Amino acid sequence: MKKEVASVILAAAILSTGCGSIAGEHNIDSGFAYIENHDFASAMESFMAAQENGEDECLLHRGLGIVYLNTGEYQQAVDELMASLAADEGIVDDMDFDTNYYLAESYYRLGEYNKAKEVYDAILGLRSKDSNAFYLRGVCELASGNHDSAYSDFSKAIALNSRDYSMIILIYKALSEYGYEDEARNILQTTMDNGSSFMSNYEKGQISYYLGNNAEAQNYLEAARSERDQDKEPVILMLGQTGEKQGDFNYAISVYKNYLNENPSSAVVYNQLGTCQIKQGDYSGAVSSFEAGLTVDDKSMNQALRLNEITAYEYLGEFNMASALMATYIQDYPDDEAAARENVFLSTR
Repeated sequence: MKKEVASVILAAAILSTGCGSIAGEHNIDSGFAYIENHDFASAMESFMAAQENGEDECLLHRGLGIVYLNTGEYQQAVDELMASLAADEGIVDDMDFDTNYYLAESYYRLGEYNKAKEVYDAILGLRSKDSNAFYLRGVCELASGNHDSAYSDFSKAIALNSRDYSMIILIYKALSEYGYEDEARNILQTTMDNGSSFMSNYEKGQISYYLGNNAEAQNYLEAARSERDQDKEPVILMLGQTGEKQGDFNYAISVYKNYLNENPSSAVVYNQLGTCQIKQGDYSGAVSSFEAGLTVDDKSMNQALRLNEITAYEYLGEFNMASALMATYIQDYPDDEAAARENVFLSTR
């Protein structure tokens, strides 16, 4: 594919009909359903069947690109997503923009930050008030060492959507990661000062947590978890982490266990409970938590749960069990290089 990155989306804008409808594309439909459930192996099988059946090329390549992106095969993701855009037979629609977001992320994961920026430039050329594109382009600028350009993009993103507190927290994390902690904290403090009357208790709790105001964060989060319309899982995760951050593991464990008593199908909370128990030295309890999380069979969490379970068995000194679990883990996740190195260590025990 020799087209310039920025030209792909722009060229599509002059065409007349859209990317094929997903209706009637049975295998493609199944593939995207598997992606939604984080079952990428089954998604790949569905897309391969779609290819054999001659189903819509635009959607097929898009689906394959998303699978490759989520399985760490970033160059293949780029190739498939570019092929999807090239096969598009229509005017730019939301799906095209979405595909371009995946393409930009694939370039970012490859470390090709300039190419990722070109994609975001193209998006902003058509959607000049897309705050998410400004934020993500800013992340690419930071990765490229262009702090001033990054800060300019972050400022534009916030100005366009000053109540998108999740995005503002991501901006804080990006700046902190690259060593601009004071700037990052100033953004959060300004957000709290200017927007506290608009924020939910959960949003105030998040901002307070990242500002390091743990007691204040706990107060807001405790209030949030009693609110009827509030999604409880993210509140519980952050509330527990306020305890962990202060070394109060008993409080954190109590928060996680109380939630799980009423919501036993939360794999992510089981995982956090287990990691907290490891920190406390309760390795048997951690194993039980990870095993309980795995029974939920949340495809988005199974890899983390399995790896953490292996770690817990290592702490217990049960190296034979850890080695056996690691062998099957490596078979299922062969691209995990850190796990492969750990497997070598376990084989010597």
